[in-house]
Amino acid sequence: MSMLLTGAPGDEWVDGESLEWSEGLPVLTYLRIGDPRRPLVVFLSGGGHLARVSYGHRGARPDSFLAHWLAAGGFTVLALSYPSDHPVFPAAHPELTVDRWAEAAAVLTQRIVAEHRLQAGVILCGWSMAGRSVHPFAQTAQRIDLDLRCFISLAASAPIPGLVPVRPAGEPLTPDGLWEPAPRHPPKRLDDWYGQITAQAEPHRPIMSRDEYVRHYLCRHSVGLRGEAQHWDGRASIHDIEAAIRETGTGRWAEFPVCAAIVPQSAQDARHALSDHLTWPAITAWRLQWQLSEATTLPDDTWAHLQAHSQQLSTELVRSMPGNHFFFLGTTGARRTARHIEELWQATENLNDLEAGAC
Repeated sequence: MSMLLTGAPGDEWVDGESLEWSEGLPVLTYLRIGDPRRPLVVFLSGGGHLARVSYGHRGARPDSFLAHWLAAGGFTVLALSYPSDHPVFPAAHPELTVDRWAEAAAVLTQRIVAEHRLQAGVILCGWSMAGRSVHPFAQTAQRIDLDLRCFISLAASAPIPGLVPVRPAGEPLTPDGLWEPAPRHPPKRLDDWYGQITAQAEPHRPIMSRDEYVRHYLCRHSVGLRGEAQHWDGRASIHDIEAAIRETGTGRWAEFPVCAAIVPQSAQDARHALSDHLTWPAITAWRLQWQLSEATTLPDDTWAHLQAHSQQLSTELVRSMPGNHFFFLGTTGARRTARHIEELWQATENLNDLEAGAC
């Protein structure tokens, strides 16, 4: 079931957006059809942001956003926004957990694939917090026969609770149980994020104004989407680390897709700049370890090739990008990110083929 977004007078919806329902959840959906022989790129957004951060608001320059350049390369683009308090949604779902969101996203993706007869599989791209959705998305994909080819991190948080800084008392929540990553008062994080976006723009080509950023992109949402111990039980904030491990699939590495990463270079995003080139290839290495646990039966030359390939994972499955946490914004950043996504998709296909030949 879907609803075209017309809204009240003054609302500004983006061409290609609709409000879909999947597994009982409303999902702001952006779809741009490309060549059905090319993979579908699915974009899942990070904390506090609609997935519009990948395709822009009405009136924005399209070439400042990633979807424009992916479409130029023939990819079909599907960008999915989780429920939040943004006016586009009928309900914010403060009880939502990361695994339930990922399941809804995968089921909706399969519906899009079937409706448009897309034939070349799915590249899942996750920004920031969306890295916590990889395992439940992959598990659902396997269950419903969705051809997930790989995951590509865009400065995404690896699915290991505790890697993200967590306040001892948890994040402050609204009375309705929603997390506001970028509060207006005090505006420290809002100022920081908007400053990073501004830094990604080319001279005399602003990506968005501060008012447009607040109005069209930012939102409050369930703290459970962070993939950390903090959850909302309907009445209060609770701490449940076992739930976080279960929901994100930590340790179940054999069930992950091949994972690659685009890593920002700026000190403004030090946490990702210093670790993503190691964490995501490591998950792929652990996946290989489990998938090929009977490697003693392989011919010597196959084993040597596989071992040599595994030693190059942090090179073959990683691209480094100038820029900060929003490196995929701005004409230069968006175009370069699209190019790296294609390169990493090809690299993951090579690894998928190698693994299939060894199993």
